Amino acid sequence: MKHILGFPVNTRRWRLSILTAGLLSLSFSTLAESVTIGGANFTESSILANIYASALRKNNIEVKTRLNLGNREIILPALKSGEIDIVPEYLGALLNYYDGKTLATSQSDVSAELAKVLPGEFTLLTPSPATSITAWAVRAETAKKYNLTTLSDLQPIAHQLTIGGPPELAVRALGLPGLKRVYGLEFKAVKSLDMGGPLTRLALNSGKIDVATVISTQGNLAKEDWVVLADDKHEQPSQNVVPLVRKASLSANVSSVLNQVSSRLDNAALIALNQQVDLQHKDPATVAEQWVNANLPGH
Repeated sequence: MKHILGFPVNTRRWRLSILTAGLLSLSFSTLAESVTIGGANFTESSILANIYASALRKNNIEVKTRLNLGNREIILPALKSGEIDIVPEYLGALLNYYDGKTLATSQSDVSAELAKVLPGEFTLLTPSPATSITAWAVRAETAKKYNLTTLSDLQPIAHQLTIGGPPELAVRALGLPGLKRVYGLEFKAVKSLDMGGPLTRLALNSGKIDVATVISTQGNLAKEDWVVLADDKHEQPSQNVVPLVRKASLSANVSSVLNQVSSRLDNAALIALNQQVDLQHKDPATVAEQWVNANLPGH
């Protein structure tokens, strides 16, 4: 029997208590620093999810990834249920998912509106300067034939053209409903493809569609013989890349790391990363890890 701070203590029990407390503390710490990151089914989302994962692992956080899950109709319920904890998102598209009638376009207005409609279980971290906007492209020959440079230029001929894009294009507020509301565009036909991916590329280049839904930062835009039409009436809102996190999984460490990632991402980086995967056929996880090592060297 020992005396500690003047009180009699059973040494063996005391040591066991300290050991048990330490193990419990370690266990809870490990649980708190383990997350699952989800990603949508397009190149840029996979790259961003892998960047988040690589940066967090460098900070001793255990990470699992679930990539190519699909669209928001799949991903956001998975986030809410706890199947995933973090997903790369886009401010304007996320707002329009929850409020299809919003007219907010600037980053400040979009962020303010999102704060009102975002489910209480979720939180947004600091948005990145990088913006990735939904855009529409036509073949160069089509642009020349009809003198197309802007989305407004499509208005007289849209009824002759077939548009292609992801399955949700027909119903999302920023898809066909937005093009009709802002530009008065109604197309001859709509083909369900992917979000600027190989199906869309093949369909546009082969003439199966005339207008393709693309992403402004996707890697192959400079390579293709396409013209991306300017959104001259600003139908698309601010689309800053931002980590969306389930509050129950958020720690100060996770927040700090992902905010530093966001501060270093810009449009040039996104385009270069997308090009490495789409044009050079590199692995998204490898490309992401290289970017993290180059841009977060102190972690």
